[in-house]
Formats: sequence, C-alpha cells, structure tokens
Amino acid sequence: MNRRRLLAAMGAAAGASALAGCAGGSVDGPFPDAEWRDGDGLDVETLATNHVGSVLEAGGVTLFSTAESSYDGEGDPTPWLPSQEYESSHDLENGRSYLRQEVTATEEPDVIERYVADGEALVRERTAEGVGYGRQAVDRTADDFEEALRSEALVGIRVPRGDDSGETTYEGLGNWDPHAEGEGEMEGQPTARFVSDSFDGERSVPERVETASATVHVFESGFVPRIEQFWEGPHDDGTGAVEVEIEYRDRGEAVTEPDWAAEARGETEG
Repeated sequence: MNRRRLLAAMGAAAGASALAGCAGGSVDGPFPDAEWRDGDGLDVETLATNHVGSVLEAGGVTLFSTAESSYDGEGDPTPWLPSQEYESSHDLENGRSYLRQEVTATEEPDVIERYVADGEALVRERTAEGVGYGRQAVDRTADDFEEALRSEALVGIRVPRGDDSGETTYEGLGNWDPHAEGEGEMEGQPTARFVSDSFDGERSVPERVETASATVHVFESGFVPRIEQFWEGPHDDGTGAVEVEIEYRDRGEAVTEPDWAAEARGETEG
C-alpha cells in the first residue's frame, strides 16, 4: 500500500474557490449572510477557519474518505491510485487518535491501523501474509495533538503546501470554481450546496484532467460535512478516472480502544 500516495491524493482532494456572485443579485441557497460566502461562491480561507474552529470546539472529529479509481488501458498504469478507504479520528479530551487505511481494489486484505493513547502507539497490519503488530512510545504534547487535529481537519479544504521558493500555496477547495446550487441535507441538518465542473490544479492520476466535477456541502456554522470530487482524463495509454468522497463526522465523539489493542500489547511484550 502506498500510504504517501493516499495522503497526497486526499490532500489534493478539492472543493471550491472564492468567486463573487453577481452584484446586486440574489444568493442561491440557504445562509445568504454567512461570512464564509462570497456572493454565489465561497471564501475558502474563512470557510477553512470556521470548519477547523468547529472541530476544535467539539473536541474532535472523524475524517472518512474513499477513493474509487478505474483505468481502461493495457497493463498496470504508473503512477496509480488504487481504490481505497481512509479513516482518521481524534479525541482531544482523552488524547486518543485512531487511523485506518485499507486498499479495497484487491481481494486480499491490505489494511493498516494505528491507535494512539497514553503515550503509546499500537499498530496492526493485515495482509495476505497474515496479521502483524507493532508498538512504540509516543512523545506528544497536548499542543502537538491539537496541531495534528488541525492539519487533519483541513484535508480536502485548504491544505498548505510549501515550494522551493518558500512560498505557501494551498490545495483543496481553491482549485475549483464553485457556485451555489440550492440546499442539501446532512446529519438531518440543512446544508448550502456548491457545485463546480471546472478544476484548476495538478493531478498525478489522471495525468491530464479533461473532465472534472465537485459538490460541497456546508452547514451554517461553516463546518463542511461532505465533499465529492471526480476527475477523468488521459493516463498512460488509456483513460483514468478517480472519484473521491470525503466526510467529516462524529464531532466530539470519544475514540474508543479497538478490540485488537490487548492482543497487540501481548504480541509486542518485552
């Protein structure tokens, strides 16, 4: 499993940029006076600030993302992003986190999990060869943990990237050209819905984007519960397509110890 590729793909997952709506025109959808709106578009920086603030106020969140990929060419394309799932939960009050990454494109298991609590990280990896465990000490302050949560909460929204010049650029919602399109619903609450079919950014899969689309849901507070994205275009000697869905959910929920933690401790004793 190429976990760097997964995280990079998730960081590149994008939603909407800030474009003003028509001057003097009505704003489509709910929350017309929300500070994260920019006319019929989104003020991405303000939205990111409000989203992260909501997560911190709740004391944690779960990020759940799926990537579904397809390729119609011959052989194995390079580079490639196999279909997979990513789940990451943080619990500030108890200082716990849980991460799971699973490649779903194969029949054989390919899963890694990591649980951190009380200065210790437990790891379980499941592959076709069997199950393996690991354990290591973690030296992490409360500020370190909060910073990790802040970074995770920006995935798909506004992820900072440095370049050789020292300038910071951002990947995420700012790579799209959004416009408001009515109202949606998530978690039983109304959302403002934004859509785009214009993507301005770089992708490794596909190598060149010819078709793209995105949908973003936003609560009145500025919390972003869901982002959907799709890219398709020439890749290697065929056509590659990737669909990524990101959900932020379970705000403030406690992270519980996984059922394999005791076995992991036993297998790594001594």
